[in-house]
Amino acid sequence: MAGLKHTLASIPAGVTRRVYGVAHWDGSEWLADIDGSLLDAWWNTDLLPSQGASIAVDITKDEYGQATALVVCEYAAQPGRPSTGNVTTVIPAGVATEIVFTGEDGVSYTTDRFIGSYNPGDPVYLSWDAAKPTVLGKIGAVATPPPAAPAPAPAVTAATGKETLVATKSNTWGVGGWGRWAGSQSGGEDVYSGTWGGFTVTGAWFYGTARPALAGKTITSALFRLPNRLSVGASGSATVHLYAHTSSSQPSGDVSRTVGPFDVTVAANSGPKWVTLPSSFHSVLANGGGISIAGDPYVGFASRLDDPESGKVQINWSV
Repeated sequence: MAGLKHTLASIPAGVTRRVYGVAHWDGSEWLADIDGSLLDAWWNTDLLPSQGASIAVDITKDEYGQATALVVCEYAAQPGRPSTGNVTTVIPAGVATEIVFTGEDGVSYTTDRFIGSYNPGDPVYLSWDAAKPTVLGKIGAVATPPPAAPAPAPAVTAATGKETLVATKSNTWGVGGWGRWAGSQSGGEDVYSGTWGGFTVTGAWFYGTARPALAGKTITSALFRLPNRLSVGASGSATVHLYAHTSSSQPSGDVSRTVGPFDVTVAANSGPKWVTLPSSFHSVLANGGGISIAGDPYVGFASRLDDPESGKVQINWSV
């Protein structure tokens, strides 16, 4: 656990801290990869890990300074897996070794696990007892009764809804990389902007890939939850510069800010506040982009680890 020594040192005895990483199979056992450190861990027995899958890990330190890690679960930008789909391709044609199907979620999947034989167009039942699905069988056709007399056409009403984006990562860029500044160090993920002591930093929140639920919808508004302001930098109110960036996950370098700035005034020691974003931010967020802060004055905000709703975005839409 050498890579986590600073994180562990900051955890009081008997307290658990949640960190995030990926599952790693080294050829003989599963390990938890936390920012490049491979940890022996206890695993939730309901979890069937796959190489590189995103995992949440609880690290607990006892009164003697010893630490244990428990892999709690895998996580993703959207919950659940489709229970049905339609076969699109049989590979090779004839006696299949792989089947390609489109799930009810509109996503294409490939599997070499199936029972029976199939042809393109077959509707099928699916089981997800591992990262790769099993095709259980065809969905039988159901006889339909004769059609009833057509009912009067209902009045057309506009459908509305909302899509919530929860940050999968928050962090600060600067001083040669991500997570190397103040409270963003050791996986802290606090978000800073501005120049301090001759160093310039920028911050960002990330939300994962584009949302299929927003395809074909008209976004009517987008609200961003700016978390509580940290006690750093100059006292008094600060004008924070918000931008939309195009990265669905943390890149190797700084994010590309394509829209903004949109300025928000934040009082000293301010708690969380909701901000209505300009319409120019809508398409960037719908397509998998995120929110960034950049420029002076020097300010800092709580990470998603300290505030699970840090950077949360609510998108309202209509059809």
